[in-house]
Amino acid sequence: MESVDLAAVRWIHGAPDCDRSIDPPLQVVAADEDTFVIRQSKCVNFEAPFLYLLLGTETALLHDTGATADADLFPIRRTVEDLTAGRSLRIVVTHSHGHGDHWAGDAQFTDLPPGSVASIGAERVAEFFGIEDWPGGEATLDLGDRTVDVLPTPGHLGDHIALFDRTRGFLLSGDALLPGTLTVRDWPAYRESTNRLARFARETEAQGRPIEYILGAHIEMSTTGELYELGTIYQPDEAQLPLTVDDLFALEAMLDKAGETPRSIRADRFVVEPIDGA
Repeated sequence: MESVDLAAVRWIHGAPDCDRSIDPPLQVVAADEDTFVIRQSKCVNFEAPFLYLLLGTETALLHDTGATADADLFPIRRTVEDLTAGRSLRIVVTHSHGHGDHWAGDAQFTDLPPGSVASIGAERVAEFFGIEDWPGGEATLDLGDRTVDVLPTPGHLGDHIALFDRTRGFLLSGDALLPGTLTVRDWPAYRESTNRLARFARETEAQGRPIEYILGAHIEMSTTGELYELGTIYQPDEAQLPLTVDDLFALEAMLDKAGETPRSIRADRFVVEPIDGA
């Protein structure tokens, strides 16, 4: 299977009238034969999150399960089984964070063996991965010839994590960094998390494992930098999904300049927006 440049993919992006939409409930793009990016249709749920399926020789890791529990409306379990057919792989489910649009599909994985599905909440996430010093510590997952770093990144939400796939150079950034609005509930924690991610990026570059793409959980911005209205079911002319380490370093610099006082920050590829609430 040929590799696909994720920057060139045109994703399903909803419709003006979902009753007339011909989009499938989800779109699967194979970055390579062991790496899949899955997008939920905006006509199933306006959040339209991106999910990531990474296959090792022993384990299939599904990162986030989407915004819809009903398998008839959003068949994420069947899709995972189809993509792993013919391989004897244990399925493990993790989440970028505890907002419902990232774990509602867990309802389709309740029959997996104990310890296969990560819980939500910082304490339980740390326990699942064996991170003793949250949020300063790290962990790794061995999928079998495929190592994934687990990096706590609270700020958007207290249990937020990012994953780094060493074999592909993909940093899965969840809602912490994406082409759109970066909502920040804990400003000091978000600044610290961004600094840690930037340090990690520099360290992994020095080790010969550079970050090729930063892949978030949503697209919320057009190619011209305009933000789509929250709740919209139609997003034509979307920005590309991948961001780069340059975007991460730009965010780091902007947050450093902003200092300790929360404030909105506008950049070409994202908008930082401090908010209150869970």
